[in-house]
Amino acid sequence: MKRITTVFFLFFVLHSSFASVADTGKPKVERELNAFIKDYVDATNSHDFDTVEPLLLAEAVFWFNKSESQGIDAIRKNFESTWGYLPDEVYGIEKVKWLSIEKNSATCIYEYTYQGTHEGKAVKGRGRGTSVLVKKRGKWRISHEHLSIPV
Repeated sequence: MKRITTVFFLFFVLHSSFASVADTGKPKVERELNAFIKDYVDATNSHDFDTVEPLLLAEAVFWFNKSESQGIDAIRKNFESTWGYLPDEVYGIEKVKWLSIEKNSATCIYEYTYQGTHEGKAVKGRGRGTSVLVKKRGKWRISHEHLSIPV
């Protein structure tokens, strides 16, 4: 009986230790990812693609409704086109839900918002987004972003 109690105790201690490590690790990574998303929004609102670029993988793919941008040059062109259309755009991401968080990748869904003026008229809207992030050399980067406007 003493041996069974000892084995059970060791199992409980080891299991609790591993569960504790797993439980505390995920919230830390989620906070890190949420901070990355905030940095991305701030960079987008700088209207300076040189500030956005370090947050993207060179081979990133962005989809927005029917348009597709593959690679930094194409993504830059679309960002700058948007800023040309809405020169005072304020972009936002809210209601972030992490679908998957792994050691070197994470996927989230969210709602995005935008507002600004185009030719003196107020423009605003919202839509849904999905982002896939990859961790390379210790830093999170966007590998894929898909934005859509619900019908």
